[in-house]
Amino acid sequence: MKVIDDQLIDSIEHVFLPQGGSFDDERRDFIKNISSCDLLAVPGSGKTTALLAKLACVVMANVENDGILVLSHTNTAVDEIKDKLEGKFGVLFNYPNCVCTVQEFVDTFLAIPFYENRNHTSVDYIDKGRYEEE
Repeated sequence: MKVIDDQLIDSIEHVFLPQGGSFDDERRDFIKNISSCDLLAVPGSGKTTALLAKLACVVMANVENDGILVLSHTNTAVDEIKDKLEGKFGVLFNYPNCVCTVQEFVDTFLAIPFYENRNHTSVDYIDKGRYEEE
């Protein structure tokens, strides 16, 4: 198994930090850590940029994993991740990986399967407006 090292991080900095910037030691430590972790920081601190770099490095280093789960509370963060990584790093959006909001994850992997298993019927649609009409 390959690991994420400083040389790999250096090679992708220009992709995610186009103004010639570089990742500080704290962000480099986050990018190198391939174990499960939470990323909590104030808005505008570079969470998404560091996460993008980490995900790109995982793909480039061919890090073996059972799947990558990236959860966000906002569609904005999920959309940004997908927009910036879907080309060269698009493998991140294939099974068994999942990049989605917490709500989408709960619906897809918990609530809908539970409903279908319990009621022995599939969910045709989830639509509050249609529910209220009926």
